[in-house]
This record gives sequence, structure tokens and C-alpha cells, in this order.
Amino acid sequence: MAEEEKAVNSLVRPGFIVSALLLVALIVGLAFLLFTRENASNAGGDKPVEVSSTRQESGGQAQSGLVEDAGLPESDSVCGLTAHDQVVPSGALPSVPIDVGDRIQVPHVDGYGPGVTEGVSHCFAHTPSGAILASANFVTWFSSKERLDEVVPTLMATGPNRDRLESQIKTQWQGETGSPVMIHGFKYEDRGPDNAMVVLAVSPVASPDKMMGFPVVLVWAGGDWKVEAPSTDSWGERIIDSLPLEGFVEWGA
Repeated sequence: MAEEEKAVNSLVRPGFIVSALLLVALIVGLAFLLFTRENASNAGGDKPVEVSSTRQESGGQAQSGLVEDAGLPESDSVCGLTAHDQVVPSGALPSVPIDVGDRIQVPHVDGYGPGVTEGVSHCFAHTPSGAILASANFVTWFSSKERLDEVVPTLMATGPNRDRLESQIKTQWQGETGSPVMIHGFKYEDRGPDNAMVVLAVSPVASPDKMMGFPVVLVWAGGDWKVEAPSTDSWGERIIDSLPLEGFVEWGA
């Protein structure tokens, strides 16, 4: 316990936390939650985010994975990706990692995105699977802090919360980068055709067994899935003990 307390104290020193909204806060928050979890029940902490990972089709069973297209609508995507099916996947997406940026990889599925891989990768299909890939793309970029001043305007929805985050980046980010978090699983909450929440199970690369649920709220805007910046310096992250017990779909590649 003494060693763990020492490690946590080193993470939360003022020089380390420059902004909770820079995803380094995810790692700091993870260390803090691990250190204080025994007191969480006494403190009356927030309840876990409850989301569903499947959606029932009318008169049928919950669907999984990607399905064949039938009667596809015209594309409303900024890069021409078709909307495909609207089934919420209950299994791992058949994604493959592709190189983007200088030293990071993001998951890719043909026809679902990212459709643009130059610069900050973006453009995802207007489907649940596209939203899931968009959330993973964002968290990978954001946690690495690579091209952070480009990532926020490219991948996040416009508004005062994004403006606040951009202001923090301009004053506090000095170009430093780090390793992106590992993604272990996802849960999807269907909020209609133009809105979604994806909770990603992530961990620091050095501690893959220390997982945290990281909610990503998305909105369809300007022909792509955009991430909504939170109104406070917290993304609502929480500790995850078990992917299957907490309803997460295990991530593929």
C-alpha cells in the first residue's frame, strides 16, 4: 500500500496535472480511483454508467457484427461513406490497425472508416459501427496528445465546451506527447440516428489489467461523427473490474 500511495502521489503532483481535459487525466484519474475505491461506497460516488451493447430489431433478435447492405441510402458522409446498416454490433468489429500520424495506429474497417487517413484521421460511416470506430479514433489520438491542437477542432463538435478545451490546450500544452491508451472493449448506447454514447474500456499501456470505462458522447455533424466535449473537467470515467460482467464487448484488433 505504501508503494501504491507513493505512485499515486507522484501522479497527482501539480506539475503533472496541467489539465484534466487533456486525456492524461484519464491515467491520473485511473490511479486516483484505484487508490480510493475502498472508500467509494462511503463517499456515495456516482453509479456506473448503464448502457446497452445491442439493439433489438423489430420482430427479431439482437444483431451482431456487420451485415450485408440492402437498399442503401445516399451518403451523407463528408468523405462519401455509405450509411450501411443501423445494427448495433454485439461482437467485436472486424477492424485492423492502420498507421496514422507519426507513431500511432487506429482501428479501421473498410466502408466504415476512417475514410480520411491523412493528417488527423477522421470520417466515419453514419452507423453505430461508425460511431464506435470514431470514439476509438478520438481516444487514441487524444490520449497520445499527438497533434493535439489539430485533434480537437477536427474530431470534436463545435461549442463553448470545445472552445474552453482549445483555450486550455493553447495555454498549457507544450507539444509533449505520450503513448495512447489501450482499448479493451466497448459498450454502445443508442440515442437515435444522430447521437450516441460509446463507453470504451481502456488502460495505460504499462498497466493493461487496470481498466477504466471512458464515456465518449458523439453527435453527427458536418458529415461525420464528432465528440462532444464535457462541460466540466471530468469525462465520467470509472473503474472496470471485468469486461463480460459489466456488459462490455471485447475489442478485436
